[in-house]
Amino acid sequence: MNKVLFILILMFPGVALAGGGILRLHDQTYNIDQTWSGTVIIDGVVQFGPKATLTVLPGTEVEFTKNDTDGDGIGENEIYIQGRLVAKGTAEKPIVFTSAEKIKRPGDWGAVNIMVSRGKINRLSHCIIEYGYRGFHMHFSKASITDSKLRHNYMGIQCQDSNLDVERCEISDNKCGAIVFRDSSLKIKNCNIHDNLWGIRFLYGRAEIKDNTLTGNLINGITFSETKVKASGNILRGNRKGISADKSQVELRGNILADNYESGLYLKRSKGAVSGNQITGNGYTGISVTDSDVKIAGNNIRANGVWAIDNGGKKDVDATGNWFGPAYRVDPTKLLYDKGKDAALGKVTILPQADRPFKIEPVAYSPADRNK
Repeated sequence: MNKVLFILILMFPGVALAGGGILRLHDQTYNIDQTWSGTVIIDGVVQFGPKATLTVLPGTEVEFTKNDTDGDGIGENEIYIQGRLVAKGTAEKPIVFTSAEKIKRPGDWGAVNIMVSRGKINRLSHCIIEYGYRGFHMHFSKASITDSKLRHNYMGIQCQDSNLDVERCEISDNKCGAIVFRDSSLKIKNCNIHDNLWGIRFLYGRAEIKDNTLTGNLINGITFSETKVKASGNILRGNRKGISADKSQVELRGNILADNYESGLYLKRSKGAVSGNQITGNGYTGISVTDSDVKIAGNNIRANGVWAIDNGGKKDVDATGNWFGPAYRVDPTKLLYDKGKDAALGKVTILPQADRPFKIEPVAYSPADRNK
C-alpha cells in the first residue's frame, strides 16, 4: 500500500479515497463518519444516517451528474444528511459543490439536504454551491454558512422549521430566489445578495437582517409575511421594491432604500417602527402604507418618483419628524397620497417635520454610496 495513503487512513479512518484522487458514489447510505477529499462524483443519492458526520476537507470538489428520471428538467442526484455536515474550506482552497456536466445549468442536481439534524450545528465555510435545484436545503435543523458563494441555482438557500445563520456570503443569479424560508429563525449579516429573482423571501418566524447589500433582484430585495423582523444597516438598491412586509412586526433602522423601481418600503397590515432610514430616488413612492400601525420618524424621505408617502388604507399614518427637504420647499399636497386625494383613505401627518437631514451611515456600503 502507498505509504502516504496508509498514513491518511490511520489519521482519518473514515476518509473516502479512490485511485487518482477521484471517488465515484452511486445510491449509498452511510451510518458511520466519512471524510471526503479530492474529487467526489455523485451519481445517485448519497445518504448519511443520524449518527454519521460527513466532513469535507478544503479544496474538495463534489460533482453531481445529472439524472432526470421524470423528465422535469431537474436533476435528482444529491446529498441527504440526517447526521451532521462539516464543510470548512479556506479562501485559498474552497470546497465546491457543482454540476459534473460539460455544459452546466441550474437544476443539474438536487441539493445539499440537511434533514432532521437535531441537536447538531451543520457548518459550511468557504464553499461554492452552484447549478443545483436548491443549493442548500434544510428542515428541522441548525446550520451556519459563512464566507461562501451560492450561485446559478434555482434557489440558493431554502429552509423550513430551522435555525440558520448566513454571514459574509455572496448569493447571486439564482433563478427562483436567493434565500427562501418558512417557520424558521434566520440571521443574515454582511452578505451581498444580487441579481436573483427574489432576494430574501420568508413566511412566519423571526429574522435579523443586518449590514447586507441587496441589489438588482428582479422582484423585491426583502419580502416577508407574518414575521418578526429587525433590519438595520442594509442597502437595498435597484430592486422592484426594497422591503415589502405584510402582517408583520417590523423594526427597520439605518437602512438605505434607494433607486428601487417601484417603492423603497411597502407596509401592509404591519406594526412597529421605521426610523433612521435613507429613502430616496425610488421610482413611484418612498413608503407605501396600508392599514398599518407603524411609527415613521427620523428618516430622510426625498426625491422619490411620485409620492413621498402613499397611504392605501383607511388608517391614519403618523409620519412626523422626518426630513422631506427645506420647509419652504415642502408642499404636502405634492408629497402625499392620502385622504386629501381620496376621502376613503386615512390621513398622513408629516408636520412638524425635521429642520435638517439626518446623518445615516449604514455599515454595508456599496461603491455608489461611498461617492455620495
